[in-house]
Amino acid sequence: MPRTPLSASAVVLVVFVASESQATAQEVQWRQDYAAARREATETGKPLMFDFGTENCSWCRKLDATTFRDPRVVKLLNERFIPVKIDADKHAKLTSALGIESYPTLVLATPEGKVAGRHPGYADAAEFTTFLNKAPASAPVAAASPPAPPAPTAPAVVRPVASVIESDADKWRRVKEQIDADLAALHPKIAVALER
Repeated sequence: MPRTPLSASAVVLVVFVASESQATAQEVQWRQDYAAARREATETGKPLMFDFGTENCSWCRKLDATTFRDPRVVKLLNERFIPVKIDADKHAKLTSALGIESYPTLVLATPEGKVAGRHPGYADAAEFTTFLNKAPASAPVAAASPPAPPAPTAPAVVRPVASVIESDADKWRRVKEQIDADLAALHPKIAVALER
């Protein structure tokens, strides 16, 4: 039986489909909706990785064009994290509440939304991978058991992302309380030093 050669358009179609599936496999699967990403993280037990940036940020564009195109970074983000891209101009309250002042700023959070680390500025693939490896491991999700209550933590060290929106008066009150606590802790040391 004689073989019929493939037409040029069939070859182009096969190459196009193959390159499209390869390109899709090499892209970070960004989430845009903060609330949906939090639900997904809770359901899967995966930590969140937030990329805070703006449209006119040149370092953000460089991060997107280089680091977030590295196949190892893409694989790590897609398999172990819930990656969320946040436009700081559109989500100003969340950005301000987290104290983010420069772009890009990368934030790691537990599935419960507690900040576990941050990296302000551009990071190449190696630096970013090191940053990601500091994230807490994915927690296994039990289907039938209710979620365990979060372990008690010091609010000055780790704060839930969802509860960071607070008034200026609350911020100043919290700062004053922290300063008072720090001074109270130092008081015995100061008294001992003065007695010498």
